[in-house]
Amino acid sequence: MSSMFKRLAALSLSTGIAAAALSAAPPASARTEPKPRAQATADGPPASLDLSDCPDVLPVGANPADWYCNVLVTNAGRMKIGNIDQQITAPMRITLLAGYDPGTGAEISKFVKMRSTAMSVAGGALGVPGSENVPLLSLRVKPQYAGRIDLDIPNRRTRLDLKLKLVNQLLGDTCYVGSNAAPVSLDLDLKEITGASGPDGTFWVKINSTDDTFAVPKTSGCGLAAPIADFRGGLPSASGANHAQLTSYFGGKSYSEMYPKMAVRKK
Repeated sequence: MSSMFKRLAALSLSTGIAAAALSAAPPASARTEPKPRAQATADGPPASLDLSDCPDVLPVGANPADWYCNVLVTNAGRMKIGNIDQQITAPMRITLLAGYDPGTGAEISKFVKMRSTAMSVAGGALGVPGSENVPLLSLRVKPQYAGRIDLDIPNRRTRLDLKLKLVNQLLGDTCYVGSNAAPVSLDLDLKEITGASGPDGTFWVKINSTDDTFAVPKTSGCGLAAPIADFRGGLPSASGANHAQLTSYFGGKSYSEMYPKMAVRKK
C-alpha cells in the first residue's frame, strides 16, 4: 500500500472510507502531477486542502499520530426544496476532528465548524425570472449546520442536519427553513466513491450522493413575511417531494503531519 493510501486509511479512522475507496483510487504512479497555477473546476476537487479551522490543541493524553483533521467539501450538485430547485454554486466546507480517546481507546469523531456562502436563488423572493438581481426582490440561501453529521462510509450513508438561512432585506436576520430543533435532515445514499487529485496534488475521496426522502418544515423567524416565504418555497414540503444530489470531496491530514513538534499533553 502506498504512503498516500496509508495516509488516507489513517485520516479516515471513524468513517472506514479507505475500504470503500482504495479499489477506485488510481495507483500512485498514475496520478497526475500538479501543474503551476492550476485552478479547480466548479465540480472538481477543491483548489487546496484548507485545514485552517482545525484546532491546534488536542485532548490531554492524545497522541498526535492518532488524531486527524478532516474536511468534507460539497461544491456541486443541487437541492430541490419544495418549489425551489437550488443549484450548489458556492462550496460548503465542514471540518471534523477524528481520533482515539486517550483513556478508553474508543474512536471519536467531532464536528468542528461549517463554512458556507449565501447562494442566489433563481427567480428571487417572488419566483419571477430575472428578479433575483433586484435588491428588494432578491433571495439568497445560506446552508448552516444544525447539530448532526454522521459519515458512515462503509454502509454508504451520510446523515447531515441543516438549516437554511433566507437572506432578503424584508425578511430580517432570523428567517430560516429548519432549525436545530427541527432541521432539514438529509440521509444521503452514497452512490459513487472514487479517488480524485486536486490542483495542488492533494488526494481527495470524491463522493456522489443523493436523498429523495427528507421532509422540509415551514419557515421560522420570518415575521410578517412568513406566509409569503412559505408560499414561495412551497413549504412545508413532505418526504418524496424534495431531492438532493450532491458532489463532495473528503480529505485531511494527521496531527503529526500538521504539527511535527506537537507532543502529548500531560495535563
